[in-house]
Amino acid sequence: MNLHLEHLDKQLGGRPILCDLSLTVDEPGAVAVFGDNGAGKSTLLSVLAGVLRADGGRATLDGASLFEPATRRQIGYVPEAADPPGHLLPDEYLDLVAALKRAARPPAQILDMLDWPSLSGRRVAALSLGQRRRTCLAAALIGSPKLLLLDEPTNGLDATAMAALAGLVTEHTRGGGLSLIATHDEVFAERIAARRLRLVAGRLFP
Repeated sequence: MNLHLEHLDKQLGGRPILCDLSLTVDEPGAVAVFGDNGAGKSTLLSVLAGVLRADGGRATLDGASLFEPATRRQIGYVPEAADPPGHLLPDEYLDLVAALKRAARPPAQILDMLDWPSLSGRRVAALSLGQRRRTCLAAALIGSPKLLLLDEPTNGLDATAMAALAGLVTEHTRGGGLSLIATHDEVFAERIAARRLRLVAGRLFP
């Protein structure tokens, strides 16, 4: 497993957000990115997920460009908003994402960790923030992605859901995967034994 970011640049509204940002992760695990509000953590994940286009630089996963659609199928992304279409049932949302990714839904044991039965009978619009996050996390795990991009994943989660999230990230690592997590949650980063980095002035520092 190798994630390589080289000289990434991104401006928003004429303001530099990512500035010659580079990073290499050459083994499975979790990497927690800390930084002040507005530092660019969400922008970094959005660029890697293909939601935003980088203004310069390159990003590869196991040698393949993350900016190519075929490689993006190896990514599971949960944005901070965690806002899937409200008119859908969680199961309908999973089926939609599975069809788009041409991949199978997560196995039953993964859905059990997310307490899926408590979610599946209600429309997404009726779910709490934490429940919507669990729905989006289940969708992100479709296709057994190599790379998970999680933006403030513990927001809105109770202690039980947070334990489930930590378990899922740990299982992803044991399976050879990598998780890149934008967070303010030091306790969660410690719980998942994450490598810590800080985003300052558009660059990553230990």
